Amino acid sequence: MEDRRAPRPRATRSSRAAARPGQPQDRGLQAVDRLVRIFEAVTGGPASLSKVAAQAGLSDATTLRYLGSLVSHGLLDRDPVSRQYQIGMRMFLLGRGAVSGRDFMSMVTSSMARLVEQFNETVNFGARVGHDLVIVHALESSQPIRMGAAVGDKDAWHASGLGKAIMSTLPDADVRALLASNGMPGLTPRTHTDPDDLLRELARVRERGFAIDDEETVEGLRCAAAPIRDAAGAARYALSVSGPAYRLSHARLLDIGGILRGQAEVLEALAADAPADTGR
Repeated sequence: MEDRRAPRPRATRSSRAAARPGQPQDRGLQAVDRLVRIFEAVTGGPASLSKVAAQAGLSDATTLRYLGSLVSHGLLDRDPVSRQYQIGMRMFLLGRGAVSGRDFMSMVTSSMARLVEQFNETVNFGARVGHDLVIVHALESSQPIRMGAAVGDKDAWHASGLGKAIMSTLPDADVRALLASNGMPGLTPRTHTDPDDLLRELARVRERGFAIDDEETVEGLRCAAAPIRDAAGAARYALSVSGPAYRLSHARLLDIGGILRGQAEVLEALAADAPADTGR
């Protein structure tokens, strides 16, 4: 019987080279990936060779080669006494130049877009404007059921994640002044209506680095929010992720809050130079 199957295409030299692992382009990408992991290992502070190697998932010998090259380029520094590595002056200057060249609100929007992509929940950016807490930017998720405030809305200082995040960076006297000016109405059965209770909650927010609105503003709505501090340590802005309680479990809120804290730390580099009234 005649075999009617189509003949298999012959692999050319170029196709075989592209398919073969370990080619120069593969090794180049691998080197970039390793460098990123090494930088991440030292961004938290000085780190020893063994610590960098463990966090980067590399052998000590391989890590030492990379570290030596980075030190020679001024991207990392090595303390001759402690033998620990940290971010070098050249890397600091490169980072500062990148940050100074970007507009604050464009950075905020980029961060918000990444959060929406990661969690597919509504992301809000709030600002303190006088005694008010105002939503100045919002990106909605693609979920059929979405929950969150609209741009221009005023949020509740004592109940919202944004409000508690910003207030956690303020002295207690300033918090009490805001509460006296805006009141503490009971919006849901979970809302804090006593200033002392709220101050204790804010102490927990400071320890975590982010706030949680556990159905305190609207029943069925949960939210995590992180403050964006200025050079003095006080926050004029905060970033939040919010959604229906059935999608945002307490465990997921804690994960989201930690990631928000990291995003906020990136934005804090620009917060000191941002205008007090964000376009309003």
